[in-house]
Amino acid sequence: MCSINLDALLRSLVSDYQDAGHSIAVTGQLGRPIRSAPLALKRILSNLLDNALKFGTQVEIGLQGLAADQISITVMDRGPGIPVAELNAVLQPYYRVENSRNRDTGGSGLGLAIAQQLSLTLGGSLHLSNRDGGGLLAELRLPNRDA
Repeated sequence: MCSINLDALLRSLVSDYQDAGHSIAVTGQLGRPIRSAPLALKRILSNLLDNALKFGTQVEIGLQGLAADQISITVMDRGPGIPVAELNAVLQPYYRVENSRNRDTGGSGLGLAIAQQLSLTLGGSLHLSNRDGGGLLAELRLPNRDA
């Protein structure tokens, strides 16, 4: 754990995706440093953004302080979403909604499981839900630890 500027980390991550030709909208900012593990946080967000870009369109990432003790980072897309009965299952290793073995259409089923494990390691949680109008919302909640 170390002091990180979460606003700068998000801007840098999104800039890398934009440099690769992807469009990602960013909303919100925290405005102060927090204590967290930057590599784990970057891995979580990369896995969520990779999925949003692979399966959806109109990808957005948002940041906000929920309360004195919690931060919310959301990754949203407009795509097919995930069947409600499978929202928790996709957080388990090797589980995929798309059952073919073709990596171009489904991957290995580890991205969300890794994001889930790392969020728990950081003292946070990862929640998935379908959006009204189509798409997925992945919300990472982290403890709001002052730097």
